[in-house]
Amino acid sequence: MRERIPFGALGFIVLLVCVAFTIVQAQNEVYLVPQDSNAQAGDKAEVEIWANATDFKSGVINLTYDPGCANVTDYVWNVTNFPLSDWSHGDGSEWITFMASELTLTGNYQIGTLTILCVNSETCGTRLHFDESSTLFDPQGIELIANWVDGTLTCTSIEDSFDTGSGTYPSIMGTHNGTITPAHDIIANKMYTYPCSGTGGHSESVTIYNASGPIAEARWGGYSADYHNVTFDTTFTLLANYTYNYTIRTGSYPQMHHNATLTTSDGVINCSEFVDANGNVYNDWIPAIRLFH
Repeated sequence: MRERIPFGALGFIVLLVCVAFTIVQAQNEVYLVPQDSNAQAGDKAEVEIWANATDFKSGVINLTYDPGCANVTDYVWNVTNFPLSDWSHGDGSEWITFMASELTLTGNYQIGTLTILCVNSETCGTRLHFDESSTLFDPQGIELIANWVDGTLTCTSIEDSFDTGSGTYPSIMGTHNGTITPAHDIIANKMYTYPCSGTGGHSESVTIYNASGPIAEARWGGYSADYHNVTFDTTFTLLANYTYNYTIRTGSYPQMHHNATLTTSDGVINCSEFVDANGNVYNDWIPAIRLFH
């Protein structure tokens, strides 16, 4: 005789199936790379839009932001995977449509790349928000459940940062020690390391200190979306015409200034000693960096 499944047990099984289905569906994700971007006032940041999803065909994106802080000046879509795409620019809003040439896609795909200009001369920040009208669709045009991960853009006043500007080759990882003397007050909680083209150049660790001890420290978080930046454990101020010490340990191939002393509009940075990964010692290798917040 065939055994009957109790009604309560059957309901529980159905519930588990529904929960499992929802969890699988919710694994679809649309996100930004880098998630947290930065640029100086008047400069641009490039932000990629990615979708990591199962059995999707197309989508619409409504990305909003503060137009008083930033403005999208260009959008380039991934013509290889999404040739049927379009972009419409509004005041603080970007409307993007995309459709795959294949019947369905499963995996991690770049949708396109936004170019965003920092339009405010003062330090500001804006959320890069996927509006609720943003949607992924399957091949039948049915909406897919997805996690839409917002990002941020921080625009830094030129007067608040310390920037060596880009450097050059040759390059090698190692430990840099030296001094920074700002020409104006510097407010910072992050440091960007200029990478050599085609490399993963970055800073592994940074310590800013003076005679009283450490002022701020930062540690690298690995090859994540924002790996060229490190975040300090506190926001700090370097006062104009005061001299501060730095120790920067780099990885891969960061750009270099091959000078014992580098003078910029933001101040002066010196190389006291650079010990490369092979143990060689130099006094004229300065890493190309930008302190900002």
